[in-house]
Amino acid sequence: MSPTIRDVAAAAGVSITTVSHVLSGQGRISEETRQRVARAAAELGYQASVHAQQLVTRRSRTLAIQLANSVDASSACALVPNSDYFLEVLNGAAEAASKRSYALLLTPMDADLDRLNAFAVDGAILVDPRGDEPFFASGWCQDWPLVTVGRPMAAPCPVPVVVDNDLVAAARLMLDHLSDNGYERPSMITTDTARSYAADLVAGYSDWMEDRGLEPVVVEIDEPPTTEGTAAALGRLLDRRACPDAVFTTSENLALGVLHEARRRRLEVPGVLGICSAVDSGSLRLVSPQVTGMFVHPRDVGGRAATALMDLVEGVAGDQPHRIEVPVRLNARESTSR
Repeated sequence: MSPTIRDVAAAAGVSITTVSHVLSGQGRISEETRQRVARAAAELGYQASVHAQQLVTRRSRTLAIQLANSVDASSACALVPNSDYFLEVLNGAAEAASKRSYALLLTPMDADLDRLNAFAVDGAILVDPRGDEPFFASGWCQDWPLVTVGRPMAAPCPVPVVVDNDLVAAARLMLDHLSDNGYERPSMITTDTARSYAADLVAGYSDWMEDRGLEPVVVEIDEPPTTEGTAAALGRLLDRRACPDAVFTTSENLALGVLHEARRRRLEVPGVLGICSAVDSGSLRLVSPQVTGMFVHPRDVGGRAATALMDLVEGVAGDQPHRIEVPVRLNARESTSR
């Protein structure tokens, strides 16, 4: 027989009302008591009814999440970009939500917020927004808990919590790696710099170049990136009088596109051209040579974003910082090893 709330109360030595308040996040309960009740519930294997929690808290226990970056809005089925990064962000957010009995609702870029309100979502996570998405344009962000992955640069209202990596520092770390391997003229290919992740990477790259008296060379292409667009971008770089000897891209798909075009042009990688990506993924290890990438811990990013949003929804954010920073790790591979 499954343990009941009475069993938890007896094991913790508190009243049923106290257990109810702890499990629903209501009432003024000391931290010591909360922990005692939580331990008792865990030891007994007690699971509160989600439906009962919904009735008590008047919350749906449903969170919306939108992947704003690199999706073709004209395609009805394109909800998730073709990228390990976004899949792992989703996995991390879903895992964190499930642990606290929340559901995650994936919404398209052009989501009808009136329809979304029919689900009575408690809050939303926006991944790589610019700030002109419907969640901002409608004023939704002023009335509902909101967390973003990456800061929305054009948002009309403040965002309570932003989860991000220090991508300015990450760019400098990658360029130091290129320099250590003998590359002297690194260039950059990026997508939309109206998104903070691209803007920060370009800023880190530009600062690094200028610190050394070098001219930053950046080519920006449209979203979502295509093989043809990436090939044309590399062609523009190679047509320069001072031809770059390395290309630093803001995504793994761009790096793979550069590698494909370099092969077509019969350029030796890494000898003639080094290639690296600001985002690492399994696809970069499936090609030859394997491509250097920056691992940005996307599952942790998604999990921390979901946790921050649930804390906002439940009013337990406390002194939670406005910015939550997740570390990065450079994974050096053959594409930059001269």
